[in-house]
Amino acid sequence: MDLDRYPMLKTAIIAVALWLCLMALTGCANFFPDDTTTTTLTSSATSATYETSITFTATLSTTLATGTVTFYDGTTSLGTGTVSSGVATLTTAALAIGTHSVTGVYGGDSTYGGSTSVALSIVIDSDLTATSTTLSASVSSGTFGTSLTLTATVSSTSATGNVTFYDGTTILGTSTLSDGVATFTTTTLPVGTNSMKATYVGDSSYATSTSGSITVTIIEASSSIGLAI
Repeated sequence: MDLDRYPMLKTAIIAVALWLCLMALTGCANFFPDDTTTTTLTSSATSATYETSITFTATLSTTLATGTVTFYDGTTSLGTGTVSSGVATLTTAALAIGTHSVTGVYGGDSTYGGSTSVALSIVIDSDLTATSTTLSASVSSGTFGTSLTLTATVSSTSATGNVTFYDGTTILGTSTLSDGVATFTTTTLPVGTNSMKATYVGDSSYATSTSGSITVTIIEASSSIGLAI
């Protein structure tokens, strides 16, 4: 066929060819969600008394993903959290007495595919023994890179399970209780004023509890230390 005899058809074919070339170069990234993700779910407590607020945190394998994560108790939706820097959270006190299987389901976006976390088992029990948690730090201020040890003490030495340490809402790490005490050491606190707290997640006999906040101030190595708890 002599396309010069059909200028409109020729123009349309060229336009389609250019579009196909563009899609090949970009990989159609904005059209098909072909990048897989994984979702990791953590909770502020694994056992608690009825009407205790529990925060669920879903962390995606990429900080570039957008959209939402829906949190489920079995097949029942607990609510939805918006993804920000690869993290979505939901706080609820609505879990009934009993054992719950909670998951986080990321719905995906235009680039990243959805994914579902491994289920967490959460026990809500009216007969759990209440606890309290206190937190102390080995230093109240220091230069960037200073080694800081956080010590969480739970009111019962018989309590078992883990303690999660936080800088604000950011999880620093988790340690296992031994005789009611758990410690965590870090050298990576950012420059500035850091608000630290610790949450005992509970076990089959003892309820969750969270310490009060303490302040640790980190400054540049070339500066002088001027603030304390």
